[in-house]
Amino acid sequence: MPERGDHSDRGDEMVRRLVEAAGVVIDEHGYAGASTPEILRRAGGVSRGALYHHFEGKEQLGQAVLARQDSFFQRISDRTASGPPPTLWLQSLIDVSYEYTSSILMDPVLRAAVRLSIEPGPFQTATSYAGPMSAVTALLESARGSHELQDHVRPSAASRTLVGCYSGIQLLALALAERDQLRGEVAEMWSLLMPGLARPSVLARLQLAPPDS
Repeated sequence: MPERGDHSDRGDEMVRRLVEAAGVVIDEHGYAGASTPEILRRAGGVSRGALYHHFEGKEQLGQAVLARQDSFFQRISDRTASGPPPTLWLQSLIDVSYEYTSSILMDPVLRAAVRLSIEPGPFQTATSYAGPMSAVTALLESARGSHELQDHVRPSAASRTLVGCYSGIQLLALALAERDQLRGEVAEMWSLLMPGLARPSVLARLQLAPPDS
């Protein structure tokens, strides 16, 4: 007779397969173009009944895709709040941007979460941006506390600008099918924006380019 843990493990595996498949299809076709039959096919021929056992429908699958992004930025927020302070908080912010960019390039579910956030539809809401905004604001608040920011910089406002710029880069890369150039575009973003954020003495110490460049 199967143990309860076996059922739980199989259920978790089914959820993972469905979310991964939804991520792939949404990344390729957008939310509106992501059909449930195609998601089921990409999940390995999962039945419609199995889908509805775990999710109410495509919108709840989209919420699960966005949860992958929320988890990433929650880890960043937790690390900022409880981890050892870095040498420079602004360098930590730059490093997080490249960490996220690398994760997007490797993980279709994260790419789908970005697409859900930037394309017109049920997920183009303030909630979709709450995780990134919170994590970036926390890093900027820490940078201000360490006297790394110029006096005019307000972390909450700067966070909106940075998240907006990064989202715009994502949208343009999607439209031009140039996601392989994302790391270079992020580097260009920092070269333009960081001089307006960091004190000159701090700016001179920052590595704006990708870590392996």
